[in-house]
Amino acid sequence: MSRTDWLSLDSDEEIRWQGQPRQRVVLQGVALGLIAALVVSALGWLVVAAAALSTAFSLAVVTPIALVAFAVPTAAMWLWRRTTHYVLTETALYHRTGVLSVTVTELSLRKVQNTSYAQGVLGKLFGHGTVTVDTAGSEGAELKLVAMDDPATVQQRIAERAKRVRGDDADAADVPGSIEQWRAVLSEVRGVRAALARE
Repeated sequence: MSRTDWLSLDSDEEIRWQGQPRQRVVLQGVALGLIAALVVSALGWLVVAAAALSTAFSLAVVTPIALVAFAVPTAAMWLWRRTTHYVLTETALYHRTGVLSVTVTELSLRKVQNTSYAQGVLGKLFGHGTVTVDTAGSEGAELKLVAMDDPATVQQRIAERAKRVRGDDADAADVPGSIEQWRAVLSEVRGVRAALARE
């Protein structure tokens, strides 16, 4: 399956960026798995010692349980990373996640009110973080892009695209006339309005 098979776009809509959580996030699952396996093993050996069971029986019971304790968080993190995708098009930001039950979220860039990113100590050290996209309306709906490499660049890309869609990226140089000229126009319009109000 390609990275965007799940996404149905209009023929004229172009993908501007796509990404997913960084590969190293799986190492967090491995670390959690190792901790879980150690804790389960220690508890298993305490129970076995208290019950005075044979070493062979103890190994036969504790080892599979420790392996499961290691495998569950490792596999869960690997699956989460593999099935989580983000796509930025000309008009929307999409988030897809899930294995058996797939969820696709679409955020219209017209509704994006604010974008930000956060990096903890490890994030600063290793160059990853979380990008948050807040929308207007929908009671403050937000989308979090978790464990992204170079979150500042991702956040900037989304923010710039949202500004273009909303039309707030026009530079002052794109607007004809100077500020003084526009103030003069405003003064004239106010004068005309006042004159019409008197009649």
